[in-house]
Amino acid sequence: MLTEILSRETCAKCRICCTFDKYDIWETPVITKELKEKIEKDFSDVKFIEKGHSYLFRMENADENGIFYCPVLTEKGCALGDEKPFDCRIWPFRIMNFNGTRVISLSPVCESVFSLPVKKIRETAEKLSDTIFSYADKNPDIVKPYDESYPIIISERNSK
Repeated sequence: MLTEILSRETCAKCRICCTFDKYDIWETPVITKELKEKIEKDFSDVKFIEKGHSYLFRMENADENGIFYCPVLTEKGCALGDEKPFDCRIWPFRIMNFNGTRVISLSPVCESVFSLPVKKIRETAEKLSDTIFSYADKNPDIVKPYDESYPIIISERNSK
């Protein structure tokens, strides 16, 4: 989805979006019931937490530095491939609730994208905005509370 601004190779080398500490555990991807069931078939040791009508990975085992790793992250990258959670497919974009308006924001953690010209980032977000907002219509649990460290790239025109 984001190959215009983030190559698969760059993404695969970094994997920062697949790791969480106690401060950004809220970034854990939101998972649909269907994807949860598929993951449970392929990864019997993965556990989940309910979030509304969706699920989150239960991050239980931090390493010695307090870092949690996505339970479907392998040495070769995401074991889910093209079926990864929507949050992961749109990373480093996030859909957030800013004072009752849904916005597409940008994670400051993804240095590769965050360092690009704002115009390029905005153009990509605009191309994806219908897809992102439509997905959020069907899966409202994906909308995260606004975090002020995430610059807003696009505000939804017709707020819910």
